[in-house]
Amino acid sequence: MPLTVTRFAPENMPTAELAKALTDPRPASYKFEYFDLSSVGSVPRDILALGGADWENLPINWPAEIKAPFGVFPVLHITTASGVELKLAESFVIEHYLAKKFGLFGDNEWEEQLIKMFHSSSVYLRERLAMRVTWNFKDKMDESFETFMTKALPVWIETHSKHLKDNGSNGHYVGDKLSLADLQTANDIDHFACLYKGDKIIEAIKNCPEIWRVKEEVDKEPRLQAWRQSKGYKKHVALSQTMYANTGIKIAGSTQIL
Repeated sequence: MPLTVTRFAPENMPTAELAKALTDPRPASYKFEYFDLSSVGSVPRDILALGGADWENLPINWPAEIKAPFGVFPVLHITTASGVELKLAESFVIEHYLAKKFGLFGDNEWEEQLIKMFHSSSVYLRERLAMRVTWNFKDKMDESFETFMTKALPVWIETHSKHLKDNGSNGHYVGDKLSLADLQTANDIDHFACLYKGDKIIEAIKNCPEIWRVKEEVDKEPRLQAWRQSKGYKKHVALSQTMYANTGIKIAGSTQIL
């Protein structure tokens, strides 16, 4: 399929001007380019909805054409208040930028680093499950799933539970307000519900009240509740459930078929 490597910013615009445009306190508008799925698209969409941003989903013309800085998605398109058009690629960068923009990094430098660590830990849990179970060979999925359930998931639950208790078991990782870390954990749980044997993962997490309360606190946010009632959100969930209902790699002769 044709690949067009797109620029991050207008050609020949000095970095000082780009930085000024990107940090302009006036509201920007956004287009979030990703598939009609949850996965790595869920947290950025939640942040934009939670922040009351002027944003829209940008559909991907897949597989006819790819236009992106690295040939992969998601990509966040930003039109600043001064009219400068910028692109951010890579999900971590997009999530960190939006979290900072909409006040989801705590109140000081230490809180920001804590939130980034909790966020990274939960992202890694999701990606470990994806690589070792969801997209493993079909005849290896059960074995890999049991390894995930007996090794990776218990460690995540134990460590996150301890840190949440240290913060008062109030449904937040840091302080007493919503952060990027909270959103990531809540979205991990929603994502797991769509996966192979996801009910067993949800059952294990539900047995940890400190972690489950994080999801409950996120789900209470009025702007997120409104977003979850939208056609766009329901479409992402429905397509995620359909796609993840039959994952794994089959072997047909010498050809691997997804």
